[in-house]
Amino acid sequence: MPIVRLDTLQQFAAVNLRLDQGALGGPVIVPSCAQIVLYWALTNGQVAHNVLYGRYAGVFAGTPAQATAMLTAMTTGATWAALAAFLAPTTALAGLHIRDVNTEDQAIILNGTPVSGPGTSVGTALPDEVAAVITMTTAKTGPSNRGRTYIPGWASNASGAGGVIAAGAVSALAAWATTNLLGALSSNSYVPVIGQKARAAYTGTTGTAHPARPAGSIAIVSAVVKDNHWDSQRRRGLR
Repeated sequence: MPIVRLDTLQQFAAVNLRLDQGALGGPVIVPSCAQIVLYWALTNGQVAHNVLYGRYAGVFAGTPAQATAMLTAMTTGATWAALAAFLAPTTALAGLHIRDVNTEDQAIILNGTPVSGPGTSVGTALPDEVAAVITMTTAKTGPSNRGRTYIPGWASNASGAGGVIAAGAVSALAAWATTNLLGALSSNSYVPVIGQKARAAYTGTTGTAHPARPAGSIAIVSAVVKDNHWDSQRRRGLR
């Protein structure tokens, strides 16, 4: 066993490459914006969430009735019916809440009237971690200026040959994303946006200096399904 002199050792600093060096702790604060959170009831009894942001003008005016109106808009109409035909009946878009994030620690406002949009497929439910992704684009480039929304609850008829998402399911999701998802926010006086927390200045691992960024929001210009590949937001599968 080799012997190493202690006085020859040099101290080093470990670098966590997955650490977001610009992230600031504390509550989410985005000026003149509300979080709109969707609740998906899944086959295994778990609940999945989608977090959206809507910018409002003037004073925040969210109410249980408004939350109900948005949830109803997302789970009715021809475009929802087309999407629901690819979702398992054991899953449902079952709830929605609004929370003002213009200032910290505001109350959560739940939909006031029970509304549930279950799937209507006669196919077998796919595993709950299987999701299709909606990409939210803005007029700006870069990862911080676009968003992803993972939609769960699919049935076997949504899976096409080769293990990809069936073309009909891709089309149905894309239409619902524009008409129902973004449309529900717009029709209830919210501009759909990418909400951005404040970030600290930092120097990246390659030496690039990233300036500080104040909290703000960027309007979403489109919601698209960019490919037919299945995704998963879960890191450890079904547990």
